[in-house]
Amino acid sequence: MGPSGASWRVSALELRDVRSWHRASLVLGPGVTVLTGHNGAGKTSLVEAVVLAAVGASPRSGQMGDLVRHGERALHVRATLAVPGRGETVRDLGYQPRVGRRLAEDGVPVASLAAWRRPGSVLVFVPEELRAVKGPPAARRRGLDRVLEAVVPGFTEAVATYGAALAQRNALLRRAKTGDGAAVADAAPWEAQMAAAGAAVTRGRRQGIAMMAAPFARWLADLGGASGGAVRLEASPSRLDGVGDDGWQDAFRAYLADRRGRDAAAGMTLAGPHRDDLWIGWDDFDARRLGSQGEQRTAALALLLAHRDLLRERAARPILLLDDVFSELDPGRRHALVEAVTDGGQTIITTADTGFEPQREVPGAVVVRVPDDVDAAA
Repeated sequence: MGPSGASWRVSALELRDVRSWHRASLVLGPGVTVLTGHNGAGKTSLVEAVVLAAVGASPRSGQMGDLVRHGERALHVRATLAVPGRGETVRDLGYQPRVGRRLAEDGVPVASLAAWRRPGSVLVFVPEELRAVKGPPAARRRGLDRVLEAVVPGFTEAVATYGAALAQRNALLRRAKTGDGAAVADAAPWEAQMAAAGAAVTRGRRQGIAMMAAPFARWLADLGGASGGAVRLEASPSRLDGVGDDGWQDAFRAYLADRRGRDAAAGMTLAGPHRDDLWIGWDDFDARRLGSQGEQRTAALALLLAHRDLLRERAARPILLLDDVFSELDPGRRHALVEAVTDGGQTIITTADTGFEPQREVPGAVVVRVPDDVDAAA
C-alpha cells in the first residue's frame, strides 16, 4: 500500500437537483456498500455525485448542464471526504448553467477546478467507461493521466505546460496556413517548451504503464479473460519509440523543427504526446478493435483494478465505484471481482440484477435499497 497505508473515503453525501433526484442523503461506511434498486431509480446518479465531489466532473457526461434536474436552475453536491494525511474535509460543488461551477472546501471558496480536484481519489466503472478500451485515444490517455497525477510528482504541471505550449505553436501554424508564412519562424521557443514538458509526460507514462503491466495481466486472467494480457504505450511520434528518456527531449525538439512545414500545411501539430495511445489486448490480439463487448468489458475492469493497484502502492487506496458491473458477469467472474474489491478500502457497487444476492455474494457488505433507504443512514 502507499507510504502511509492511507485510503480515500467519502463518509457522507448530500445532493440536490442532480438528475432525477430532488434531494438525497447517504452515509457510507469504510468497506463495501451495495446500492440495489430497479433501473431508473437513481443509483448511478449517486455514484456520479461522489465523483463530482472528488474531482468536479462527471464520468458520464462532459456537459455539466445535463446533470441538473429538469425544471431546476442549479445542482448542489456536498460530501465529507477523508483525505489521506489531512483528515476529513467538507466539499461543496454547485453548478448553474451559464454561471458555471461554485466550489468550496470547509466553507472556503476555491477559485479553480484545478486547485479543487483530488487526483487519485476515485476510480469509477460505469457502462460508458468501455471508452477506456474501445473509445478514442483521448479517453485512454485521460484515464492513465488521472492516475499518474497522483503517482508521479510534477506530472500534472508537465501536462499543463505541454498543452499551453502546444496551443501557442498551433496558433502560429494556423497563421502560417492562412498565408502568414513568417509566423512559423516564431515556433522555436514553444517547441522547446513542448519538448521539455513532453519529455516529462512521456517519462511518466512509460513509468506508469511499466508498473501496471503485470497487474493488468493478472487481473485480466483472474476475471476470466485471456492469458498474456498486455497494455503498452503507442507513443507519438512512433519514430521516437526507441529513444531513451535522457535523449527524448532533444530528439522531439529536433523532430518538431523538422516537421514545421508539414504541420503548417495542416494547421496543427500532427504528432506528440497529445496523440499518444494505449494498446490493450493479449498476445497480438487488439481488444480495442477486435474484442467483443464482453471481452472489452473484462479488459476495462482489469485496467481499472491495475490502476487501483498502482495508486494503492504509490499513493493511497482510492474509492472504487462500480456501476452495474455484475450484470454481464458469470458467477466465476463475479466471485473474482468480489474478492478484488473486498480486500480493504471503500467500494460502492450498484446493481439492478435481481439474481444478484449481495448479502450472500459480498460478505460484510452494507446493502442500501434505492430509493427506499436513500434518506437513511447506511
